[in-house]
Amino acid sequence: MRFTPASILLASALALSASSGMSQKTAAPATNSRAAPWVAKGAQALASGNLTVARDAYETALLLSPQDTDIFLQLGKIARAQKLPGKAIRYYGRVLDLDETNQAALQGEGLAMMDKGATESARETLAKLRAVCKSSCASAEPLAAAIAAGAPKVAAAETPKATEHQ
Repeated sequence: MRFTPASILLASALALSASSGMSQKTAAPATNSRAAPWVAKGAQALASGNLTVARDAYETALLLSPQDTDIFLQLGKIARAQKLPGKAIRYYGRVLDLDETNQAALQGEGLAMMDKGATESARETLAKLRAVCKSSCASAEPLAAAIAAGAPKVAAAETPKATEHQ
């Protein structure tokens, strides 16, 4: 009986220290040296406008350095350029899993949401981005402008004309 208060205190201390350690995020590691040539190849291909080669190079780099947020950001940028907003949102979301205050990822995610037509989700992302910025937020301006412009207009498919029955 006399050990009960001490064991409760010890169990509480262990539970608190374990839960506080789980909530802390670790800094993203630097690019793996083996991934660096692939990142360079991807950057060169992206600069020349060859999105397929750039995507392939960055995906290879990602295999070698799976926690590199810069690679995810570039893949998100490529996915948006290829009109794949869902894929872009996933890439930006992965960056935000690693660093929830990454302004480039918040901006990219919001713009990809606007590409997809998810205006309300983009507004929520804009609010997160503005909360991350302490004062004026230049990275929020493109997203705010995209929201103000509205969702992209999706062309309706032409309906075939009904044929007359004789």
